[in-house]
Amino acid sequence: MLDPGETVIVAVSGGVDSVVLLDLLQRLAPDYGVILHVVHLDHGLRGSSADDARFVERLAAERGLPLHRSKLGPGSLAEHRDHGAEGAARKARYAYLQSVAATIGATRISLGHTANDQAETILYRLARGTGVRGLCGIPPVRGAFVRPLIDATRNEVEAYARERGLLWRDDPSNADPSFARNRIRHRVVPELEAINPKALAAILRGAEHAVEAEAAIRYLVSSLWDGMRESEGEERLALRRHAVTSCPRAVQKLVLREAAERVRGTLIGIESDHLEAAVRLIASAASHGELSLPGLYVRVQSDEIQMTRANDAPAEPWAMPVGVGETEIAEPPMTLRLSIADKRPPMRPRDRWVEFADADRVAFPLELRTRRDGDCFAPLGLGARVKLKDFLINEGVPYFDRARLPLLCDREKVVWVVGVRLSDEVRTTGTTRRYLTMEARART
Repeated sequence: MLDPGETVIVAVSGGVDSVVLLDLLQRLAPDYGVILHVVHLDHGLRGSSADDARFVERLAAERGLPLHRSKLGPGSLAEHRDHGAEGAARKARYAYLQSVAATIGATRISLGHTANDQAETILYRLARGTGVRGLCGIPPVRGAFVRPLIDATRNEVEAYARERGLLWRDDPSNADPSFARNRIRHRVVPELEAINPKALAAILRGAEHAVEAEAAIRYLVSSLWDGMRESEGEERLALRRHAVTSCPRAVQKLVLREAAERVRGTLIGIESDHLEAAVRLIASAASHGELSLPGLYVRVQSDEIQMTRANDAPAEPWAMPVGVGETEIAEPPMTLRLSIADKRPPMRPRDRWVEFADADRVAFPLELRTRRDGDCFAPLGLGARVKLKDFLINEGVPYFDRARLPLLCDREKVVWVVGVRLSDEVRTTGTTRRYLTMEARART
């Protein structure tokens, strides 16, 4: 948890756990060669919080340690309100700890969680329907955060405090039954200990088994990943559908969980039911389909499973007038250039992003738009109109790309499926007098 010479933040609320943590780390500091800073955040959620802040100030001064303290203003927790009162306070506290660490160059942030906190967290997650990862509990080390007391019970911590003659502040909110964790602490855990006096130790053993199971899951998924991954980029990836569906259903779910975490950066908000829905989607007989999950889109297209962050939203229909000159297109980002000349443009190597049409066969004005139900198209060389949908399928245009594909249209017809094919109805001939040049270029 600690390396020699590190600057370490000690989060001190004033409660017994954090006071014991501070005392222990200060006793160990000479042996480890670490520099300690005390940090306290007053959430302002109860009337005695100012007294807690003053207590921590005196404590730091008595121990000769630098103190960093702050108080949240009204409405400061609003941005975290979706996490509940406790969750919002925790998010704000962690954010403040990290900001102080960045300011002073601290590499570790120590927190006073105990084995009881671990067990209560596991029970809380279990009641909410967590999976194996949630049953692992609170990690002793996660990034800069370390929890030196995580294997010590609350009784052991309090016994240490009494033996050392330490003073601390009792938080009255710890007895408030309106908080779920307090009900677990004061009601659920005692009932479990009535069944098994060593219930706490049993729960923690279960967490150890979950940690081992999660390690095995990660090993399994990592060994399969390269054979299933088609492509992977920032906030999106693609998997080979047949490779995923050839695995047992439980493994499919684990692979999709890994994919979701890689794309979103977190699994917060993704529940087991969401992954089950994704498994059903990829196992269906349909050649394509899509599913919207919290912060995530899952799409199936032939043999490809695509995952993208929710900010890469499905295309919305759009249309815009265009004329001679340059027109900027937002999605997909490109520039359309149109020009009319009396002479045939010089021949150039075949480029699907450039086409020439007979301007006199175009019913101006022009517009650029996405496809609509009932669109028809006369592909160059076919000489007859067909359903645009059928044409795009035959051309192998991916299902989800079809809704984004720009179409250059006149008052009567589709003139050019941009980047795919020109309409036969506007092709140039030996009698063409005016030439319409159409060029589309991607914009970065």
